[in-house]
Amino acid sequence: MTDWSKIARARIAAFAPQIIHLHAENDETKLVNVDLRKSKADHIEISHLTDLQYGHKNFMTARFLAYLDWILSCDYRYVILGGDLIDAATVLSIGSPYENTGEPIDQVSGVIELLSPLAKDNRLLGYVGGNHERRTMRTFGDVGRLIAKQLGVSYSRGVQLLDVWYGDHRPFRISVWHGSGGARTKGAKAQMLHRFMGQADSTCYLVGHLHDAMVLFDWRQRRHRGKIKLQKIAGIMSSSFLAYWNSYAEAAAMSPSDTMMGRIILDRNGHWEVTMR
Repeated sequence: MTDWSKIARARIAAFAPQIIHLHAENDETKLVNVDLRKSKADHIEISHLTDLQYGHKNFMTARFLAYLDWILSCDYRYVILGGDLIDAATVLSIGSPYENTGEPIDQVSGVIELLSPLAKDNRLLGYVGGNHERRTMRTFGDVGRLIAKQLGVSYSRGVQLLDVWYGDHRPFRISVWHGSGGARTKGAKAQMLHRFMGQADSTCYLVGHLHDAMVLFDWRQRRHRGKIKLQKIAGIMSSSFLAYWNSYAEAAAMSPSDTMMGRIILDRNGHWEVTMR
C-alpha cells in the first residue's frame, strides 16, 4: 500500500473541506455542512464505506486496502462512513465472539489505524453508526462515538444529513443511515431503501446493512417559479467487505454478494451521477 503520510500537506490543503456541525443532539451531529467551494478539482467524488466489520475472521483486508489506496490516489475523493465498521461480537450479541479475531476494544484500535490515512488526509465527511457499533451499548456504550472521536469525524448513531457546497451545487443534499431489518429478497431490500428515500429533502440517500448492492431512482414534485418541476433523487445500497463463504450469510443460505460501494460524483456545473465500484 502507498505510504500516504509522505504526501505534501500543501497539496492536501488545496482540496480540504471546511466542515461545520450545524445540528447537534447531545454529542451527536445530525446535520453537517461541507464547504468545498474553494476546491481546485474539476469534479469531486464521495464514496460510501460501510459494513467493514473489521475484526471478523471474514473481513477482506486486502480488498479493503486496495479500495482505500484507490480513494487516496486522487485528491478529489471523499468518504462517508456508513456503520458496522467493526464486528464487535460480545457474549450478549447474536454473533459469536469466536467469529472474531479480538475483543471489541482491540477492533476499535485496529479500525482507527486502518482508517487513519483518510482522517489525516481530510477525506472523512460524516459517519453513521450501525447495529454492530451498538452491540456494546448494554455494557460499554456506543463504540461508534469512540471511533468517531479518535478519527475526528462527526457522528450520529441514527441518521445524518450532509449539505455539500461545491460549484453550482448550493448545496447538494445527502442523507445517510446504516439501514435495518433482515430482508432477503431484492424487493424487500428495495422497500427498506425506498422508505428511507421518502424522508428529508435530500437528493441522494445512502444505506448499507443488508450486504447487497442496489441503486434506485425516483422523482419528487417541486414548486419552482410558478411551475412544477420533477427532481431526480437516488437511493444507494452498498454491500460489505465481509467474505461470503464460511460466514453466517452462507450458513443461513442468504444470497451471496461481493464488495460494491456506492459513489456520488458531483460536477462543478451542478450535474451529478451515481455509480458503484
